[in-house]
Amino acid sequence: MVSRRNFFSIVMMMAALTFMFQFSQIIKENASNYDVNEYAGEEPLPETLLIQEESFGGHRGFTGGNVAFLGSSEGALGHTVSQWCVYTKRNLTVLNDIEGLRTGSSAAVGPNREDEELPGLVLVDSEHVDFDTQTEALAELVQAGVPLIFCNLPETAVLVENQDLTGLLGISRIYEQPAQAEGIHLFPGFLLGGEAVYKAQSPEEAKLQDLELSIPWYVTGKGTKTYMVGLMDENRVEREEFPRIIWRNSCGNAMVFAVNGAYLSGLTGLGLLDAMVYEMDTYSVYPVVNAQNMLLVDFPVLAPENAFGMEAVYSRSPEAAMRDVMWPGIAAMSLKNKLRMTCLVNAKYNYADAAQPRGEELPFYLQQLREVSAEAGISFRYETETGMTLADKIETDREFYDTLDSNYQFSAAYFEVLPDLFEETLEEAGRLEDIRTVAFRDGGERPLLSWHGENVTLQGITGDAGEYSYSVDLQMRSLATALGYSNTLIDMHNAMWPESEEDQWENYFDGIFSNVSTYWTKYDGFEQTVMSESDRRVRKFLNLDYETEREGSRLRLHRRDESGDAWFVLRLHGEAAADVLGGEIRELEPGAYLIHALDSEVEIGLEKADEVLEYAGPFAK
Repeated sequence: MVSRRNFFSIVMMMAALTFMFQFSQIIKENASNYDVNEYAGEEPLPETLLIQEESFGGHRGFTGGNVAFLGSSEGALGHTVSQWCVYTKRNLTVLNDIEGLRTGSSAAVGPNREDEELPGLVLVDSEHVDFDTQTEALAELVQAGVPLIFCNLPETAVLVENQDLTGLLGISRIYEQPAQAEGIHLFPGFLLGGEAVYKAQSPEEAKLQDLELSIPWYVTGKGTKTYMVGLMDENRVEREEFPRIIWRNSCGNAMVFAVNGAYLSGLTGLGLLDAMVYEMDTYSVYPVVNAQNMLLVDFPVLAPENAFGMEAVYSRSPEAAMRDVMWPGIAAMSLKNKLRMTCLVNAKYNYADAAQPRGEELPFYLQQLREVSAEAGISFRYETETGMTLADKIETDREFYDTLDSNYQFSAAYFEVLPDLFEETLEEAGRLEDIRTVAFRDGGERPLLSWHGENVTLQGITGDAGEYSYSVDLQMRSLATALGYSNTLIDMHNAMWPESEEDQWENYFDGIFSNVSTYWTKYDGFEQTVMSESDRRVRKFLNLDYETEREGSRLRLHRRDESGDAWFVLRLHGEAAADVLGGEIRELEPGAYLIHALDSEVEIGLEKADEVLEYAGPFAK
């Protein structure tokens, strides 16, 4: 039995603890202004600062600023090449055939040509080249010192009949039947992220294999270096005979690169092109965004929709399921992996549902987001089968948000289908006019990063946290190499409207938590950002105007844009960065650095690396 004195002491202690916790929470809420978006306060950099007429054209070294593409601007490959030239600040000329280099005013082929008349790099779409008549002209380009990149290869039969072309490509043996590879081997030192072996070792891993394993079978000879190869059974096939996928040939006065497959026709091609340019010279410097985003789409939904379905699956109301079941896991994942999330709030998804959005739910989430250094944006996804139009949703949501007693500035938005005239759609849309950047899914028709009108930037989705495969991993490596950028989606819709056991939150969360913890935090040399922070970096990236030059052991980077600070990747062969003036430097991996340019002039001192990483093995000849 507890004595009166002990009982009184226990009651007083409980009262004191209750007061302390409540008082600390009151101080916490009063001291932190959860109703302000701390990431959206800075005036955005407009597109009008972009210098278009007098661009430096990027690095003016071996690869120059002028690129010629023998192919079509239409289609996936032309789209990739165009994006890459925009992002690396290179001037692009698209030609239907090689005669454009012979007769065009910008370039000429032949022994009497002037250096400035030739492009610094020629990209070849083999589908647009008649190799019977144009192989000799391509060889003349190489002899004149112009590097070539074969973005794809012609049919095997064409190569069998054209020894001049196989010599140009460095192919020593052709098997008429394609190789059935067991996996893909990406060698270290090419893309950022190091070596990768995409070979399934178990039935579970076999589900990840979505790379093309039926490979036209070419073996390369002396003077070549292989970067990616198909893996075969070594008990049946010697390693030297493995089918080459990406390689280069040192031919005459320039290098010739070859891609055996469709790897350049998509986002993966951006990093592969940068890696090939890096292999052409003693160093490579190019701009990157330096932003890793994690988007939580349709969370929270402020209308308690699908109440019957949520109650049946989670034994809770929609509000309670989001607050008590979903949010604790999301917050824990964010803190464990040091994520900077953008939660894209949806006022309402299905306008045929009678439930109406409730503004009282928003302050709780704004407080929680501040605790994990996250940002709130707006999702404009909706059920289209109800007859609702996007304009109707925007107007309906505007009326709701204008009723809220909140000053929060929503500067980021998500569209499942991007409207063509975004700024006109949001014109006079109340507080929605604060939106400055938009995330979107795309089938490849739009650039990954671009302007959409005068003041709005587009940031494409680069992956879904719930989906991982070998092709996804290769694309992640490529985008880290090319842009230092990712925009990963966590799609909450199916968990809100579950139709199967797989859709249920506990199952979906297990998958995304595993994927995020394992794969999406590999590139920790680049910074985690929310969308408003990433938006400012994208604006600076798109506005950049720069050039580099090297004198001895000093590398100078000069900028004349007015975009503020900026980020670049520096990659070196057998050297290391010793010091930097006008900026900051961070090693990403041996031979690769992230440069934070704080001034318009940045100077980097170089020295011989302590350990020079040499390419070894049977694929370097």
